[in-house]
Amino acid sequence: MKTEKLSNDLVRVSGRPQAIVLNFNFEKTGVRMNRFIPILLVGIMALTGCEKDAGSIEEREERDPNVLSGQQYMEQGNYDAAIQEFKTALEQEPRMARPHLDLAIIYQQHKINYIHAIYHYDRYLELRPNAEKADFIEEQKMKVAQALANTLVNNSPEVKKVIQQRNTLIQQNNDLKRQLADALKKKAEEPVVKTVSADKPISADKPENTAPAPSPETITKTAPKSASIAPAGTSQVPTKPKHQIYHVVAGDTLTKIATRYYGDSGKWDIIYEANKGMMRSPGDLRVGQTLVIPSIQN
Repeated sequence: MKTEKLSNDLVRVSGRPQAIVLNFNFEKTGVRMNRFIPILLVGIMALTGCEKDAGSIEEREERDPNVLSGQQYMEQGNYDAAIQEFKTALEQEPRMARPHLDLAIIYQQHKINYIHAIYHYDRYLELRPNAEKADFIEEQKMKVAQALANTLVNNSPEVKKVIQQRNTLIQQNNDLKRQLADALKKKAEEPVVKTVSADKPISADKPENTAPAPSPETITKTAPKSASIAPAGTSQVPTKPKHQIYHVVAGDTLTKIATRYYGDSGKWDIIYEANKGMMRSPGDLRVGQTLVIPSIQN
């Protein structure tokens, strides 16, 4: 330790820390220098203790009861209690940075309060600008800022309307895809009809869709027993039709029609029975009405 005389009454004591003490003219007063050494030592210890306390903030964060309790609440998922513990720790020691980091994580990931998250990220970086995680935390802060901007934009009525229209179009597109898939599936299940082109020659070896010609024996066996073959050179007499069709004209009656077809007016009831479904009575005749005239054997 060195002393430097500034004046008759002041002496500078150089060293760490520096101090100025009074010079009482030891030679005159007879007071020895060693009486002031304890005072200097006390001052040095006090200043050294303050510097040591300032440099141990990070160590205090690791053992602070409120910080430890808040971290425990975070692990349990009790984020409200964790927030309260971290805030209490900051009230007692505002220089601690770790509580700000924990609060930022809670507000970003669990409470979705981006403004609070950005604030605590900034405070952590101010208190720990040279932290190992500074770059990572800066990146997280940018992500939170982007999320905040997206939230503000998406909450506007115009954006909500566009999003709703987009969702409607997506739904309609999905419906059209489903209808198309159903139509294709239905078409695939339909039987395939094979067609032969007119330009394609039919093979003589294997004619397509051609049934074999029946043999004469088969024709004889399958011919109906009632069928008769007319002798050669003779014509077969055509059979008389079972009924005829007549359209009623003005002045017609069933008796007149029976006389015309049967030659007997008394057979009108035959015509009436054949057309009962279209006539309410024998006299129910209308011009243009169609009547069935049954054939009778003479």
